[in-house]
Amino acid sequence: MNTFKLTIREQGQDKTLTVQEGIQISRALQDHGIPLDTPCGGYGSCGKCRVRYLSSPPLPTPAEKKNIPQEFLDHGIRLACQHHMTEDIWIKIEEIVNKKGLHILSDGIELESRLNPDLPGGICIKNPLGLAVDIGTTTLVVTLHDLKSGIRLGIQSRTNPQDKYGTDIISRANAATESVENAKTLQKVIIKAINNLIQDLTNQPQDIVHVVMAGNTVMTHLFLGLSMDSLVTAPYIAPVTNMQILKGAFSGLSMHPQGKITVLPGIGSFIGGDIAADLLICREILPQNATYLLMDLGTNCEIVLKTLEFSVAASAPAGPVMEGAGITCGMQAEPGAVSDLFFNGNGRFQAVTIDNQAVRGICGSGLIHSIHTLWKQKLITDDGRFVEKIPQKGFRIDKNVYLSPQDIRAYQMAKGAIAATRKMLLKDAGLSPQDLDFLVLAGGFGHYIRPDAGMETGIFPCLPEDAFKYLGNGSLAGCELILKNKEYIPAIRQLAKETNHSELAGRPDFQEMYVRNMGVTSNE
Repeated sequence: MNTFKLTIREQGQDKTLTVQEGIQISRALQDHGIPLDTPCGGYGSCGKCRVRYLSSPPLPTPAEKKNIPQEFLDHGIRLACQHHMTEDIWIKIEEIVNKKGLHILSDGIELESRLNPDLPGGICIKNPLGLAVDIGTTTLVVTLHDLKSGIRLGIQSRTNPQDKYGTDIISRANAATESVENAKTLQKVIIKAINNLIQDLTNQPQDIVHVVMAGNTVMTHLFLGLSMDSLVTAPYIAPVTNMQILKGAFSGLSMHPQGKITVLPGIGSFIGGDIAADLLICREILPQNATYLLMDLGTNCEIVLKTLEFSVAASAPAGPVMEGAGITCGMQAEPGAVSDLFFNGNGRFQAVTIDNQAVRGICGSGLIHSIHTLWKQKLITDDGRFVEKIPQKGFRIDKNVYLSPQDIRAYQMAKGAIAATRKMLLKDAGLSPQDLDFLVLAGGFGHYIRPDAGMETGIFPCLPEDAFKYLGNGSLAGCELILKNKEYIPAIRQLAKETNHSELAGRPDFQEMYVRNMGVTSNE
């Protein structure tokens, strides 16, 4: 039987496998011990085993057209389960699993850009390097770039080690304001984590001359070592929102001492440079006159309404429930976490887990999809109550994993906050969902919510599915764009400056909207 070469680019290095003709690409990867997310069992229904073809991509299959946005297809993204070995192939896996098993959406849309990096003067290095850093509340992703060629040399990620001070930004900000010692520790922890990832990427950190970094307001303030006293008390004012420039020697990062760190500008309150980076990517991929809603759903939920005339942003006080925290059997998106729940039509429910492992708990997308499926099967009422035939403890998904009434309450509060925030932004602008051209989803969590579940539960506005656009890790993609071309620096500054922050949580009409949207389903 014929064999072909399957070359996989990982962390800037190419690994070549010899694979028999006709073997499914996802199977070939898994057989060689390469982690790949295939919760649907390789049938193409989940859309998660994404790879980027570095060689010529095949034509997309119907499953790929259904589950992958057109702009990703245009950039060579395909599903590994949908194609077989019929020739030599060169690919890059789009999602990586870190050492602890947490699934991290590491990549965003890769945009072509003229190479014009911001190289600090007075540094004579043959091959200057650049670093893009996305500091998330839950995860940390770093990419290394050759600033002469623009080529990405590698990528590394891990969980944010600050999580022992709280899984959400409020807990972490409060910990930092409790004592100077806590604040210094939180700063040292994140710097050490970034340095460890740099060490994994290169043995020449002294050649790194420019670092571009983005994160939410709390994460960047912790990195910078800035006080957050005014951020944790009403009216929740961010001490610093302007773009920050640091010299390498004073940053604590492993890099050239004369190099510089660019921390992207925030917008206001808890809306940071990661959202500004998302807006920069939107600017590049959407029509200039588009009206869209940008939703970055994660530990902190940020929503932006953007039109040709104005841009306004708000935070949704959803809490960490969407990351699986505060749920009876909740967990992060690790192998064994329930990510979806289906009714098979034969009176049975089938849980889908990450990596097809035995059920260990429920992650955020699993919480939403489970509630949506049980509501569709009339086991949960519109107001979030189990019907009488469900035991008082809740619905058993597996032997030791169940969905409790308390879990549904926690979900309803988070969902109510998200739905109320997006609706208030539209209402204040005199717009309705019908006025939106696009719904743009950024970050890992929104990436994994089925559009039908998101719309029917009211998390997303009701729009045609072709109006959904997925940025992936837009924060990282924005950092990489600026790292390669300094001409985007004025653009992101302008986007952050022109986006007004709307503080909704204290308004009586927001509270009314919040209560009206606490049902399990959409009321649109």
